[in-house]
Amino acid sequence: MRVLIVEDVSVDSDLAIHQLARGGIRCVHIRADSEPSFRAALARFRPHIILSDFSLPGFDGLAALKIATTEAPDVPFIFLSGTIGEERAIEALRRGAVDYVLKTNPARLVPAVRRALREVSERARRRLAERQIRESEQRLRDIVDTSQDWIWELNSERRFVFSSESVRGILGTNVQGVIGSDLEPFVHEADRGAFAAALEGLSAEQRTVTGIVTRWQHAGGEFRWLEGNLLALVGPDGQVSGYRGTHRDVTERKHQQERILRLTRMLQMQSGINAAVVRIRERDALLREACRLALQVGGYDHVMICLVDADGGRAVPWHRLAMNPDAQVRTREFYPISDGTEPDTSLIGRALRTGEITISTDLTKTEPPVCSREQLIAAGFKSVVALPFSVNGARVGVLSLGSRESDQLSDEELLLLQDMIANLSFALQYRQKETAAQYLAYFDALTGLAKRALFCERLDDVLRNRVEPEGAPTIVVFDVMHLSNVNDTFGRHVGDLLLQRVAEQLKRHLEDDTRVGYLGGGTFVLVLAQDESSAEGVTTFLESTVFRDVFKIEGRTIRASFKLGIARYPTDGEDAGTLTQRAEAALKRAKDSGEPYLHYQVEAHSELAERLALEHSLRGALDEHQFVLHYQPQVNIATGRIDGVEALLRWNDPQGGLTLPGRFLHVLESSGMIVAVGDWVLRQAAEDCKRWTRAGLGPIRIAVNVSAQQIRRRAFVENCLAAASACTSGGYGLDLEITETGLLHDVEGASRKLRELRSAGMRVAIDDFGTGYSSLGLLSKLPVDLLKIDRSFISGLPADPASGTLVSSIIGLASAFNLVAIAEGVETEEQLELLRKLRCNHSQGFLHSRPVPVEQLEQMLARQAQTRRPKRRDLN
Repeated sequence: MRVLIVEDVSVDSDLAIHQLARGGIRCVHIRADSEPSFRAALARFRPHIILSDFSLPGFDGLAALKIATTEAPDVPFIFLSGTIGEERAIEALRRGAVDYVLKTNPARLVPAVRRALREVSERARRRLAERQIRESEQRLRDIVDTSQDWIWELNSERRFVFSSESVRGILGTNVQGVIGSDLEPFVHEADRGAFAAALEGLSAEQRTVTGIVTRWQHAGGEFRWLEGNLLALVGPDGQVSGYRGTHRDVTERKHQQERILRLTRMLQMQSGINAAVVRIRERDALLREACRLALQVGGYDHVMICLVDADGGRAVPWHRLAMNPDAQVRTREFYPISDGTEPDTSLIGRALRTGEITISTDLTKTEPPVCSREQLIAAGFKSVVALPFSVNGARVGVLSLGSRESDQLSDEELLLLQDMIANLSFALQYRQKETAAQYLAYFDALTGLAKRALFCERLDDVLRNRVEPEGAPTIVVFDVMHLSNVNDTFGRHVGDLLLQRVAEQLKRHLEDDTRVGYLGGGTFVLVLAQDESSAEGVTTFLESTVFRDVFKIEGRTIRASFKLGIARYPTDGEDAGTLTQRAEAALKRAKDSGEPYLHYQVEAHSELAERLALEHSLRGALDEHQFVLHYQPQVNIATGRIDGVEALLRWNDPQGGLTLPGRFLHVLESSGMIVAVGDWVLRQAAEDCKRWTRAGLGPIRIAVNVSAQQIRRRAFVENCLAAASACTSGGYGLDLEITETGLLHDVEGASRKLRELRSAGMRVAIDDFGTGYSSLGLLSKLPVDLLKIDRSFISGLPADPASGTLVSSIIGLASAFNLVAIAEGVETEEQLELLRKLRCNHSQGFLHSRPVPVEQLEQMLARQAQTRRPKRRDLN
């Protein structure tokens, strides 16, 4: 302990220290005997206690006391003097001394010091506690005044006795406006019961309630959502004497929760409608399900679908649902759709006029127009939205949704509604197209008559249900003659109108239009009873009904005629397909022979029937991917390596197996299917070339045979370039093989197209050179790169001198024109050796390889590529 002694006699100060030591108080001390030394000691020594003599020369104890109470008020000051009297002692105590001890009674010094130090300690603790209490109170006041939460207190009568300043931000009023006011008017009428129940449930045992959310009235008139915690104030008697609470404004959070809830319901509604779109095939059932989902899942209180009537001038309610059917709003019988010259009279009418979603979120306003506005307001509705849906660009109806919950519609909700109505519109459009597609699958769009499949199905029903002795039916197939002349002279649309008129006449003069069909290309088919089925009778029937009068079309007079073929049941066939096919065969023979009509005859038409069957099978072959490519290598005679292949068409006939083109190529050409098949060959060869390029199996070129019909097509160049776009570099590419006879019809046109393809990296070869109309003039006009020597010349080598001369001449001709010569049909080593001597460039034939599937060719090319790679050097 540090002791400051104010004493001018050092012996007295030493005695005081000795007395303290004897009393068990260990200390260090410093003596001051003047004012300067006293002040210095207070500042530097910072004593725990001061012992002072009362009288000193030039300085006294009262002066020291005054200085100490000013500069060190918390340090206890004890007078230790032998000259102090009672009056002076009382004055000293009054001025701040804590005690006085006479030097003549040193035994009191230690107790006095201990008591003084104890009082100082207690006083310090008390001051600390008081300071902490003051700071805590100030802290609480600061928290209350700065808190965003509103803090309030009610007395037992539920009147406000305290309110924090934050009531201004919460309820828009000041503290004075709240103090003394009753609680009830502040709380929303619908929430008062719940709030009062929460207060009444508080007790000494259950003092708190948290998280109670209610609506409180703001000074501006609107209601705000407040979340609060309540505390019961319990008096000494254990009874509730009042309430204290805190509230914070959660209006935005509440609105956000409501928006999330609405969005969730709308997402579920949208998902439900999307599922219904996939599940429900019938239009009316889909629309009813959409209404149900909007009501039960979307949470709307009133749902209605209105459909536009036939004249497009108004929308008529078609289906409606309400959450409370007894309180359903009365709707109008129809809603006019303005043409823009008159103002809209309803939300539905405006949505259909503009094609846009139309919304009213404030039914008290006159704009936008809402029908039955007063009824809606009286029924508690806050918002109405009209969603127009369309099919093929035409607005066909409106989905109207009414809600009692919200008078707002967020951007997210609007987007969901737009997506939902777009999906519904797409579904309705798809349903309409699906219905149309189903119709077109069975009926011809031009004539409205049954197509072949439906006609045969109906005819089979007639044959199965036929009751003896009914007459055997006869199948008549007839063509409208010279239809192509009508198309070429007056335009295709006039020819179409002519066919429509013929169909109309047939339906008009036949008792049952299920007895007539349209096979396409101007060919009709009908079923007649036996008594009507003689050739003369059929001809008379058509001439006297369908073709009796001229056809007047767009101011033109057109007289049409016909040829027909007849097949009888059961003589010519026992099912509809066979009878129709044989009637078609009889028609074709009648057209070929010039007869107006012919009956079906087995002997005369067996070849034709076989050809028709083959043509039918080939049409299915392309759709069912039955065609494949085989490849025959073209060997460089100088190097012995494969640097080209010829793509050769094969048909995987399900009945006949792998079929060579000699069996079916003429049918492809005569039917025109050669164009589609040829385009497929180009694409497939290009795909194989791309694959070989990526695999490094080359370089190699693929020769593709091209028909004259393909070359004459306008899109020939475009199709070739599209197919070969990715395989015309690095030695890879496509070569086009054409025959001499295929070019004679339009040499200039073909030459122009081939030059364009040649400039894009494709090569042109003349196939079977020497067998057609070979001429130097033709060779000079065409952009030719290769000549292929026909196998008929190669087969005579080396024994036939004439063949040798022809082959030598063709090779020389190719060399003179700087063309590559390729010999086809090489089968012996002798033939190859002679071709080598004649300086022929390439050899192709069974000597090297038969035409092989693509997988086998790729193995050959892979082996060749392997031999081309340099061997690794032996490092050992």
